[in-house]
Amino acid sequence: MAETFILDFSDGQRVETRGNGVIGRIPSVHVPGTEMDDPDHVELIAVADDTKSVSRAHLAFGQYEGVFWVMDLGSANGTTIVYPGDGAYSCDPNTRHEVDPGSVVRFGRESFALSRR
Repeated sequence: MAETFILDFSDGQRVETRGNGVIGRIPSVHVPGTEMDDPDHVELIAVADDTKSVSRAHLAFGQYEGVFWVMDLGSANGTTIVYPGDGAYSCDPNTRHEVDPGSVVRFGRESFALSRR
């Protein structure tokens, strides 16, 4: 059974998710080079960003066996995971990176904090 994760965004959005998704200014299910497990159930989370520091489809997310992951989709400004007490790590593009609850994911000038329900 899938876990419920909560994404608290810097713009005030709060999203509860149990599946896969794409985050960006204009997110799309059809992102070249990615395979979503179930394209009919992909969450698309739009983030307003007038500065365009966030790419149209900036990052994908999901979970596998209760572990949350993010994957930068080759964005111009990258994705960084800040682990509490352990520092910040830049994500390699098109590679899944595990995110622990309590961590913050930065993408462009935006971010979200991850927690588990």
